[in-house]
Parts: sequence; C-alpha cells; structure tokens
Amino acid sequence: MNKIRDKKLLISFGNHLRHLRKQNNLSLEALANEADVEISQIYRIEKGLINPTLSTLKILANALNIPLPELMDFK
Repeated sequence: MNKIRDKKLLISFGNHLRHLRKQNNLSLEALANEADVEISQIYRIEKGLINPTLSTLKILANALNIPLPELMDFK
C-alpha cells in the first residue's frame, strides 16, 4: 500500500475506535485505564497518527467488551 492509503486506513480505523468508545460511554482516560494503555497512545490511534499492533487491538477489543473482528469491522 502507498502512504496515502495507509493514512486513510489509519484515520478510518481511528474514527471507528472513537465511535465504539463513545458508544460505550467511555472517555479516553476510562478506556486507557480499562485497557492499561497510555491515554496518549489511544489518542494517537484515534487520530490515525500511529498503526497499533495486533496485541494492542486485542487489548482494546477486550476493554470495549467486543470481539476483535467487531473492532476490525470498519470502512
């Protein structure tokens, strides 16, 4: 993939994560605490600034009480 597509993918995923977080009435801080992940890392993921690892995605899915495939179901 080229950089432009990668950036669009990361932004799209970040928007999806933000939607799921808000749907669960969680603040950035609450999700960070639940997932034991730095709040700044979640912020950067939601903004599409970093590409999270698979293990981070699994931790976030668990913190949101959803299966990993649901976390990855974004467009």
